Amino acid sequence: MRIKPQTKMVLTIILIIVLLGSTTGLIFTLTSKKSEAKGAPKLNVDVYVRPEVVTAAYKIYGDNAMGYWLANTKIENTGTVPVTNFSISYKIEGYCDWTSAELYPQIIPGEIIRDYCWPTFTASTMKEISTKSPAELTVRYEYDGLDKPIDKQEKFFFLGKNDFIWSYIKEEEVFAFQDLNDNYPLLAAFVTKNDETVQQAAKAIYGGLAPSTDADTYYALVRTFDVLRAYGMQYVYEPSVLEANTFGQYIQYPADSLNRVAGTCIDLSILFCALLESVSIKTYIYLIPGHAIPAVLMPESGYIYPIESTFMDLAFVQSHYDVNPQITADECIDIAIDYINQNVEEGTYIKMDVGQAWDNGVMPAW
Repeated sequence: MRIKPQTKMVLTIILIIVLLGSTTGLIFTLTSKKSEAKGAPKLNVDVYVRPEVVTAAYKIYGDNAMGYWLANTKIENTGTVPVTNFSISYKIEGYCDWTSAELYPQIIPGEIIRDYCWPTFTASTMKEISTKSPAELTVRYEYDGLDKPIDKQEKFFFLGKNDFIWSYIKEEEVFAFQDLNDNYPLLAAFVTKNDETVQQAAKAIYGGLAPSTDADTYYALVRTFDVLRAYGMQYVYEPSVLEANTFGQYIQYPADSLNRVAGTCIDLSILFCALLESVSIKTYIYLIPGHAIPAVLMPESGYIYPIESTFMDLAFVQSHYDVNPQITADECIDIAIDYINQNVEEGTYIKMDVGQAWDNGVMPAW
């Protein structure tokens, strides 16, 4: 069939219009997408800082293998374009210069990154903190497209060097005994076996004893109990908790307990461990509801012997318990074994390995 010239011209015009329309649509679409691609980056940067730092164990906050970061920053790209060359760092005025600097070359839309602050504190600065002290963390970040870096400030507290927080878990998230005490490894920072006062006391108690057998180790445990009782060591009740955290407690170093001739159950447990560790006896602290009990490892048999250290105080025993008024160290070992076995059955106990905590980096700071 032949097409008339007039018809051919009309079809040609229609085709041109269609092509022009398609091209215009294509150009418009590409232009729109290109315009959208040039949108400004959008970020949400949320910083969570631990409310309190356990000053006695300050070294762990700079060790990323321990997991005790000071700050946890959530960085989320909420925009439609990548964020490039995002850099972040942290500073604590008076305590730590800029630290934990990180550079993230690209954060794509929808991506979430977690960044952490691992500050390095000095012993001289930390030792000066005797009471709870406020501090301020500055978080600085920037990325391509910003005119200048953005700073955020968050408040927190350094606890006094004798203050301890048993748990960082929020009260409404506590479901088990272990949740109440999840900071228990940090107790090892209080076991100062190399302290001069502890060394002198150990020399007076053990002489030149270097236990390598079960018999020698058992003897050292009993002698620790007997000598401290003769010294007049008293058991005292727990002091009031820290105001900011219901899981807080004031803890004495071994030298404090020796000088004051008194301590709580955790103080006495720490004292026992420091003295015994000073002569290379492996020790543990058992935590059960409302109580702490020191224990030693028998090097030959592998048995663990705990002892009820609070019963060194005969006045306390005689006024609170219907037991032998002159209760012996051997009897206190049996009592401690019963306490622990009962709580093991109920699942309400923690065994803190002092040496293992040291190996993991929770070392005494002074």
